[in-house]
Amino acid sequence: MSYTLATAAEVAGKTKPTIWRAVKSGKISATRLDDGSFRIEPCELDRYLAATRETPPAETAMRSGTGSGYADMDAKALQEAITLRLTVGHLETLLATERERAAELRQEREHWREQAQRLAITQERPVAIAPAKEEQGDRNGFLARLLEAVRG
Repeated sequence: MSYTLATAAEVAGKTKPTIWRAVKSGKISATRLDDGSFRIEPCELDRYLAATRETPPAETAMRSGTGSGYADMDAKALQEAITLRLTVGHLETLLATERERAAELRQEREHWREQAQRLAITQERPVAIAPAKEEQGDRNGFLARLLEAVRG
């Protein structure tokens, strides 16, 4: 099972750009896939870490502070655990972004609400109630004239 750049960086306790520079400079052999991503064999990563006088990946993973005990996992489980950690980190970032967006929307809503209330207060006008017309008195409508003509 081979590592991606992110997985290799996690196992080695390095950053992804550091592993990428090592691949680019030829210090680590990697295979480039059709989609442009790289795969690094675990033995190649071990060789690189030994050459740079670093601790082996299993010990580095155990000391990484994750408490997940990567040393006891096989390669597939290790890659899955690291992928899940990266996914969780990405989702936490998205959640923080959405929380900020929601806070901004709440502020904007409050601004518009205050503005609408100010406009409603300044636009209030007293409503004049029209006087009631007499029931039979002043009917000048068509039906009234027609009734008067028929009756009279």
